Amino acid sequence: MSEESRDVWVYLQHDEGDLSHDSLELLAAGRKVADKLQQSLVGVVLGSDLKALCRDAVRYGADSVLAADSPSLASYFNLAYVEVLDAMVAAKKPYVFLFTANEQGKDLAARVAYRSKTGLATDNVQLEVEDYFVPSKNQTYKNLLIQIRPDFGTRLARIYTPTTRPQMATVRPGNFEPLELDKKRKGTVEDFPVEEKSYAARVKEVSELPKPAVDLAGADVVICLGMGVMRDKAGTPRNPKDAYDLAVELKRAIEEKMSQKTEIGATRALVYAELKELKGLIGKDNQVGQTGATVSPKLYLGFGVSGALQHRVGMQKSKKIVAVNLDSDAPIFQIAHYPIVGDLYEEIPKLTKLVGEVGIGN
Repeated sequence: MSEESRDVWVYLQHDEGDLSHDSLELLAAGRKVADKLQQSLVGVVLGSDLKALCRDAVRYGADSVLAADSPSLASYFNLAYVEVLDAMVAAKKPYVFLFTANEQGKDLAARVAYRSKTGLATDNVQLEVEDYFVPSKNQTYKNLLIQIRPDFGTRLARIYTPTTRPQMATVRPGNFEPLELDKKRKGTVEDFPVEEKSYAARVKEVSELPKPAVDLAGADVVICLGMGVMRDKAGTPRNPKDAYDLAVELKRAIEEKMSQKTEIGATRALVYAELKELKGLIGKDNQVGQTGATVSPKLYLGFGVSGALQHRVGMQKSKKIVAVNLDSDAPIFQIAHYPIVGDLYEEIPKLTKLVGEVGIGN
């Protein structure tokens, strides 16, 4: 472990001249860790014409920015980006390096960790800083980044990397609230030289994939359906399409009465059940949870959702949580602000009627 290692780095992604929302969340995560370590937070930005992005990184929490600004980095190309990041790590020796657990972040983090001969903890939902005692060595490691992520079953794993630097982690989007923009905040920008290299592969064209039809991450209200849609309170089998139709009516009422963007989500179990009644209505784009979307809406409405850990880590940051389930011991009730033991086939129409008459407070 190098005693020279210092500062918390966050890799910042951007699109059309703006930092991504995921990157703003990562700045908030990095700020928390840096403050606990009493170290500086450094935003790492690669691309072309980065002046405005560097300014925004500081305004959203960074103390300084390390920028690799070159026309050769204008389009994302992992081979070139990894070369630059590896050179940065070798030259500056960060203590912690964080990436977002999205497509680009996962692509880069594993490659950089391998080159840096360090560990990588992926898909974290929380970060802490603590001391860590290793009995076999009778040694206490001070001020370690504790990386917390869902494990098998209902457990949360705490991952420690005491002997290598940088300590690297990817952070799942939706688990940190971006800091408020502070236009008066000042910071420094350091330009990192980019060595121009040629590669056997090169970027010839960039085409944007169509956006998913369901924007769970951007929703103000998420209505989530679970396997409880299969039966009513009497134990009578129900057509899950009936529950979906009720959710659509509630969605329409919320959008019309409250003017809140509303989306319909589903648990992993319901998505992977591939019920013929829900074909074309509920799919992977609707999935909320560890292997789906992480959401933090103003209001989460869970109907027939049991609340397994893998689902809870994807929605537990919701501002208000209403849960309806027949099982009074359902895990979802542990985090629900408004737990309702009842039949979703009765409760959804009641709620739809209430929204239509008086709305729901934001």
